[in-house]
Amino acid sequence: MNKIHQQEIEQLQTLFKGEGIDNTEDRIKILAVFLGTEEHVTDTDLIKLLKEKGHDFEPGFIKDTLQLFTRYGFAQETTFKGEQPRYEHRHLGRHHDHLICTRCQKIIEFENDQLEALQLQIASRQGFHMLQHKMEIYGLCSDCINTRETLVSLASAREGEWVKIKEFAGGSDMQNRLATIGLRSGDEVEVMTNSGHGPLVLVVNCSRLALGRGIAQKIMVIPNGRQRDERPQVRLSQLKKGQKATIVRVTGSGAFRRRLMEMGFLNGTEIAVEKYAPLRDPMELIVKGYHVSLRVCEAAQVFVRAGSK
Repeated sequence: MNKIHQQEIEQLQTLFKGEGIDNTEDRIKILAVFLGTEEHVTDTDLIKLLKEKGHDFEPGFIKDTLQLFTRYGFAQETTFKGEQPRYEHRHLGRHHDHLICTRCQKIIEFENDQLEALQLQIASRQGFHMLQHKMEIYGLCSDCINTRETLVSLASAREGEWVKIKEFAGGSDMQNRLATIGLRSGDEVEVMTNSGHGPLVLVVNCSRLALGRGIAQKIMVIPNGRQRDERPQVRLSQLKKGQKATIVRVTGSGAFRRRLMEMGFLNGTEIAVEKYAPLRDPMELIVKGYHVSLRVCEAAQVFVRAGSK
């Protein structure tokens, strides 16, 4: 047992005896096993670990002990999105944050002094005294990105993930049906919500679209493993001659947006600035191989990310 763990056990023994907590010696045995794992464990996980170490404590006693560990600062209880509570060591003077894989539920701890300092600076600038904080970043770990099948059903995509529609398992009837609601092969869509049951909500051409799980299972997609495009958004009117970009969203009135969508201004579509008129208005664009003329004031309603994907 390392020195830090031994100190933790000695401190718990002193605290528990001083507080009159019963069965201290048995609780110390539970603490020793808890400190011996570097995983973020549920109470069920800890019960299993204790049995493997030859301890036969009642599940209720183990759960009660975990709550005591939390109350007295030896463990930290965290509930990650969609999961049951997990417990980890809470060593003195240390703070870390978490990366959580939404596919395999792997939890990766990380520490970053610059990030900690930045958070303090932000709080200070707002006149805010920070007492505690936590950061949880959800996504896909490198193992899951590398091992995912190239082609999967939309129903298996994760919240916040962008996917590209490849094909429809339901044949031409399914393809035609989905085309009427704006889903076509080659489209890139963002999965806004996917709880694992019930409908999925997608972001398609700046609008929300709800799909039943049965239909989502018949839509085959290519996951790209990205959570968002990190390139900054700019207005289309800010681009220079010859510059290319990817359409992110179209704002303005409903009629204006519909007109642009009919012209091919759809989320994820590549667009290029061919030239400007002598007085810089209108601007000539190339969208899906077609030449389109657009007033600069209209182009200002279109947000893009500069550069091709």
